Amino acid sequence: MEAKRKVDHEIGFDFTKLPPSKWGDHFLTVTVTDSDIDALANEIEVLKLKVRDMLIWYSGDDGEATKRKILIIHFLVSLGLAYHFENEIEHIVKIAFEKIADLIADENDLYTISIMFRVFRTYGHNMSSDVFKRFKEDDEKFKRYLINDFKGMLSFYEALHLGTTTDYILDEALSFTLSHLETIATGHLASPGHISRLIQKSLHIPQHMNIEALVAREYISFYEQEENHDETLLKLAKLNFKFLQLHYFQELKTITMWWRGLDHTSKLPPNFRERTVETWLAALMMYFEPQFSLGRIMTAKFYLAITFLDDACDTYASIDEVRNLVDCIERWDPDYMGELQGHMKTAFKFVMCVYKEYEDILRSQGRLFVLEEMIEEFKILVRTNLQLVKWAREDCMPSFDEYIEAGGAEIGSYATIACSIMGLGEISKKIDFEWLRSRPKVVQVLAAKTRLMDDITDYEEDIGKGYTANALNYYIKQHGVTKEEAIKVFDKMIKYINKIVNEECLKTTHISRRVLNQIINYGRSLDVLYTSDDVFNHREGMLKEYITTLLVDPIHL
Repeated sequence: MEAKRKVDHEIGFDFTKLPPSKWGDHFLTVTVTDSDIDALANEIEVLKLKVRDMLIWYSGDDGEATKRKILIIHFLVSLGLAYHFENEIEHIVKIAFEKIADLIADENDLYTISIMFRVFRTYGHNMSSDVFKRFKEDDEKFKRYLINDFKGMLSFYEALHLGTTTDYILDEALSFTLSHLETIATGHLASPGHISRLIQKSLHIPQHMNIEALVAREYISFYEQEENHDETLLKLAKLNFKFLQLHYFQELKTITMWWRGLDHTSKLPPNFRERTVETWLAALMMYFEPQFSLGRIMTAKFYLAITFLDDACDTYASIDEVRNLVDCIERWDPDYMGELQGHMKTAFKFVMCVYKEYEDILRSQGRLFVLEEMIEEFKILVRTNLQLVKWAREDCMPSFDEYIEAGGAEIGSYATIACSIMGLGEISKKIDFEWLRSRPKVVQVLAAKTRLMDDITDYEEDIGKGYTANALNYYIKQHGVTKEEAIKVFDKMIKYINKIVNEECLKTTHISRRVLNQIINYGRSLDVLYTSDDVFNHREGMLKEYITTLLVDPIHL
């Protein structure tokens, strides 16, 4: 363990002084050995047995024992440990939901009800939001005594973000919970410091909308300061996160060395900066568990490819050059580059290089059908890219709805989700890709959300460089409103989309929970990437804070 603490110290000492351009260099210096990983894995296995016993131990048929299990499941999810116990959790939640009426009959604790609601809906069981009516007075207002229950109010606020389009009581509860939590977060109402900090994090991005790795790291710090925390759970959470970090360091080194080893990287202009850390973080948003290490590497390379392509098309290419690129992509022959020149030629070679790696991996897995799906999704991406470039360069204005439909594909939503499903390995089946290609409502609305959030963020830059293909620009012109009015409309659209995503995930039963989680995680990635600042492009902002939280801040055992 001393070696691991030394690594923590060195990372924290060096990293805070580094400019972002040197991050890749830094992670190349972090040494991780197989013995480090094996030592942590052995400690984790011992503690997993104890936690599994905890889930089994509360085995009585009485409701209190079941509620205790559900609370433990909530802790496992929040601490990033649930993936170790998925079978046990699925079984417990299924059996508990069959007795839901008895469980909630005489329960009047806001924290307990909110935790149950969150756990059941997280695992696909549609617990009715009517359960919260018991916390209302006869005048339909929420009971005043609730405002003194800090953890209950916070958990209630978190529960609201699992709501659907018909959970009207959750809409009513939003202003009630927000107004009181904000007084705690701003220090106007005294509360224990660790609770206040968790409230601040939740008001920034609620847990259900945040990526699992960040939730786990932040919740470990909170849980440690809870007076009644379970030492076994806490120790397992800390060891597990250290174990994850070792995998993350290896992945960052692999991706950075790969990028720098490519022929073209030394010849790129300054605009094409090294984005290995950003793309790795974006991949982490899709899955954080150690068994998906290869999936993260594959997804990070995909993000590098589409980022490279997007920069080349938007910044350097004429319509004819983009058309030539589309023609080459449609042919999908690495040796045919038509009239491609300069950066467009380099972009094409880069895409072919990434996909050749995919082909080799998928061939070894006996899953070449996935490659066919990935190629088709990429062709759709570049076709819509050409459409947007035409609209922008020819100053042709499509309808807002037409733009959102094309723009959701152009920004890579469908292709990115396909890539993340590919990264699941044997878990993903042909039916999953067929379902994605059918464009179910849940992925359509997430593609729209991507376009809306990205275009709000990029509006000033796009208009400043004369690039008119922007949702905000088209909405302002089509409806004759101000930028501020349009942003308010977009915010409402995004909130409604979040409800649709929750609703569709509860309805979709023929697709595995793990694949649905990829859809949910894609939505979460949008909230993390676009809340506060443009995380992917502003390296000194939230990006640096997230990397520091995940990889630098020490975890003391």
